[in-house]
Amino acid sequence: MIGLWWRADRPDERLPGYLEQRSGRRASPWRLTLHGQFDDAPSTPGLVQYQTLFGETPSGPFTLTGASLSSGPSGLHSVAVKETIWSAWQLLQGGHVDDQQPYGEAVFEIPGLLHWLGPTGLNVHMQAEVHAGEGRWDRPADGEEPRRLESKLDDDLRLTLGPSSSHKFGRDSDLKTYGATYAVTSAAGVRLEVLTRVSAALADLHAIVTGAPMQAYNMRLVTTGEQVLTVVDASRPVGRRWSRSGLRDPFLDTAEIDFESFIPRWLGLCQDLPVAVAAAVPRNDRQFVQSKFIDTCNGLEALAAHKWDDAPLSDQEEGLLKTLKDVGVNRDLRDAVKLTLRMRRFPLQKKLERLAEVLGEQSAQWLLGHPVSAWAELSASLRNSLAHGFAMKGGLGDDDLFVILAQQAAHQLLSLALLQEAGYNNERSPKPGELLWQSGRSNAGHPNSVLFDNLEFVAFHADRWRGWKAAASDSSSSAGTA
Repeated sequence: MIGLWWRADRPDERLPGYLEQRSGRRASPWRLTLHGQFDDAPSTPGLVQYQTLFGETPSGPFTLTGASLSSGPSGLHSVAVKETIWSAWQLLQGGHVDDQQPYGEAVFEIPGLLHWLGPTGLNVHMQAEVHAGEGRWDRPADGEEPRRLESKLDDDLRLTLGPSSSHKFGRDSDLKTYGATYAVTSAAGVRLEVLTRVSAALADLHAIVTGAPMQAYNMRLVTTGEQVLTVVDASRPVGRRWSRSGLRDPFLDTAEIDFESFIPRWLGLCQDLPVAVAAAVPRNDRQFVQSKFIDTCNGLEALAAHKWDDAPLSDQEEGLLKTLKDVGVNRDLRDAVKLTLRMRRFPLQKKLERLAEVLGEQSAQWLLGHPVSAWAELSASLRNSLAHGFAMKGGLGDDDLFVILAQQAAHQLLSLALLQEAGYNNERSPKPGELLWQSGRSNAGHPNSVLFDNLEFVAFHADRWRGWKAAASDSSSSAGTA
């Protein structure tokens, strides 16, 4: 796409150039090649200083945000080179706006969003309502005002969710397609940075409940001055394959949560516990299972610290710290000793056991075996072995199935514990509080979901944890005898 381009703060200096999309996960999606260079450009190759660039093209006005100079005549290249190349992360079509521009509304989609409007036809807890035609609101009749769920994110920021439809007219037919959209509104206006953060957090939520990576797309922005812009998607949205799969059944739908309170709590978790959320979100990457397990355990520890305060130190431990102070030990060393004492009182194994309790007693035993402490002890040992470089007893660290199951179990627990912390408690089930299993059968509302299928894989091997613990104990006893 050719046109004239300039920096937002220097409208008089315009250069011809062409914009193209880039492929690759690590690359910024937009590449702008300019014939010439800006005078006194504040960004040089190797030193990232993001700029906003404006463009005027035959397709209309565009705004590039998060743009940085990647190569040009100065710095790494000869002055004989006449082109400068900029990389950018976001492209807006329809106008010229800077990064401080307030928006009154943003509407966007997430792949398969329609299948989250509950109760869905695959929600086993609400089959009677579904068959009676009650509660279904994902496909409003012609002329009917669509219902929308609403959640107040702060005093001025609101999120709504509801169905949408579109018509495609042909010579011999009229095709109506259905979907769903999120809308973020603000009377005072919010910056694009905030809107992007909200949409990314919601995409992470949908990635967890669908068991597939997800990405917001097709975002339409309306400024407080009623100017309409579109965020141009550089590629097809991540998650599109799930939205076109067979059952398209998420682990939970909106009929199983209090949408108004659940969404703000989820956004709060994304802000306060980015490590935990990032470890729980499914991703198409090639990370080693061992390093992924360490990341997952870090996420579980972060969530445990968020949920529960550390146990207070005993009188004896407080006395030790006082003695260290009296004899002149410096503050940094005393703080290090205090941290060690706290960690000993609430180690990873205990954190894992307490997090497993949020699933419900029967659900935890179905997923992780009985007693759950066997799984927790071995998982904590594996994390410490990988993090500190020592071998596990019984050679378990070299057992591929053991390592894979440890990662799968930790990942599923983290996903469920985050959903529970946001407000999901399986209230529609015969026994609320049991998220997965009750009286020898599934208690989940969506047993056909990808997430529950992954849970069943872990549960199928639940009895192995006792055997592995016995093998580790036997190995330790043999070593002691020798």
